[in-house]
Amino acid sequence: MKPVISIIIPIFNCDKYLNRLINSILNQSYQNYELILLNDGSTDNSASILEKFKDKRIKLINKENTGVSDTRNQGLALATGELICFLDSDDYISPNYLETIIEYFTKNPEIELLNFAFYSETENSKLKRISFDKISFKEKYYKNKAELKKDFIALWDNTMLYNIWNKVYLKRIINENKIKFIGHNWGEDVLFNQTYLKFINNFYNSNKAFYHYIREREGALTKNYKENLFSIRKQEYYDFNNYFKEFYDLNNTDYLEFSSRRFIERMLGCIENIYCIKMSFHKRYKEIERIIKDPLTRETLKKVKPKSKKTKIALIPIKIKSTLITMFMGKTFHYIKIKHPSIFNSLKNRR
Repeated sequence: MKPVISIIIPIFNCDKYLNRLINSILNQSYQNYELILLNDGSTDNSASILEKFKDKRIKLINKENTGVSDTRNQGLALATGELICFLDSDDYISPNYLETIIEYFTKNPEIELLNFAFYSETENSKLKRISFDKISFKEKYYKNKAELKKDFIALWDNTMLYNIWNKVYLKRIINENKIKFIGHNWGEDVLFNQTYLKFINNFYNSNKAFYHYIREREGALTKNYKENLFSIRKQEYYDFNNYFKEFYDLNNTDYLEFSSRRFIERMLGCIENIYCIKMSFHKRYKEIERIIKDPLTRETLKKVKPKSKKTKIALIPIKIKSTLITMFMGKTFHYIKIKHPSIFNSLKNRR
């Protein structure tokens, strides 16, 4: 029997989490699917763990490392199901996820994109959940773009449209419009979703959650430093504004506050990022000063309406251009992220 759902998972050096992930799929209440596992040149024990799973629904591909975008594209080329799901290799899903997908499409077969709520979680070294937040938006079937336009900014603002792993796509639409993941140093999920949204006329948003996204882990000693992160965030800001204007012809007032707030929130992340690498006090001072005095930072600060008191307080030293206080704040954020990931995750989800 031809599978209805194709599940595509790129894998790179995640041997600690593979058993949980794959078992969460094999134990699904709905069984007519194919599982495409693409080992992207892992150097840990991922390959040997994957080889232990013997199931006719599994397609295991061991390949040289080419990056997550190219690997997902290879998965799409192999997929034979009508519906496409992407999962990340360190997350997992609840037992009735696939069954619920089929229920939605049975009831509304014309759905072109199905979106779910999800759990944002932290866990300990034994993979036990220590905290979680449900990230969701109202249940609604948007039957045309005019309806979707009314909530389009709110859907982005409530973290519903960024990720690919809480969505179900139609293989037909991907193939007909030659939609691919673009190799990028940021936001390949966002770019894929933005492109896919251009070619659909309806969208179903569910407030049910089945996907467990592991955002932070207790006991992690280091966090990766991302080079040129502030430049990337600036480009994201301009790209988002162009997208809103061109795709839905939204007025500036509809999206500028959101895109400005989004940029400022990620600018705070850039300040924390500077503490992920060893750096002299002088260099760190100059880097943070450059960020808080950047013309785009100053411009967007004027448009922002913070949602929480925490964000309002965090923006005070930046508004008054105090580099030293901002440095202290960035160091505090980094300490919380490393030592108390559950608190850090909660702060991010409620910013």
